Amino acid sequence: MISEPNKRQAGFLNGCMMRGLHCETKIIKEGESYDGFREFLAEQMREGRMMVEGIFCMTDGLAHFVMQILEELGLKVPKDIQVIGFDGVSIFGDGSYICSTIVQPVREIAQMCVELLLRDEQAAKPPLICLPVTYASGGTTQE
Repeated sequence: MISEPNKRQAGFLNGCMMRGLHCETKIIKEGESYDGFREFLAEQMREGRMMVEGIFCMTDGLAHFVMQILEELGLKVPKDIQVIGFDGVSIFGDGSYICSTIVQPVREIAQMCVELLLRDEQAAKPPLICLPVTYASGGTTQE
């Protein structure tokens, strides 16, 4: 099934592959327990240290959950391991992020959707539109 999180995953994996970077993936299917993440992260530890440098999560909510697990495992983010999410979820709308994140241009997405809906000609609607995202530091990556 093609979904936005799946597209994010594909983009991340493609980016790693293009740069010759090795990465491990852990995917929890819809309806499955997140306990699989606990087990996966625990398996990545050796002698109290994480064997990976960072974790890319498909959503900021998942990044927040993963950070809680890392804390339970005794790890400090970003000192011991870096975490980055995707969405740009800010806390209370004040611009503070729950994690370092890839920020989607929500306002521009909404404007583009309205413009497309108001177009008279169906053929004039493009099948894919890419809008630029930005990075925002949320304190979970080393700058």
